[in-house]
Amino acid sequence: MTTLTLPFPSGRGAGTKRFSILHFLNAFADGICHGVELARRYDTLTAMSDSELARIGLRRQDIPQATLRGF
Repeated sequence: MTTLTLPFPSGRGAGTKRFSILHFLNAFADGICHGVELARRYDTLTAMSDSELARIGLRRQDIPQATLRGF
């Protein structure tokens, strides 16, 4: 039998406060890196011409969705 344990919303189940702060900072830094990657991907696609986008199966209006999907 498998037991599923969920942490308390207050963070009490996360151990000491120092570790929960480090976890938050790590997640924050990961979010920033992900955002920078999305911006780079978006800039790369918007710099392409319409014919280059068509070659990879995209239209200009598809760029935001393709950016989020990781095209």
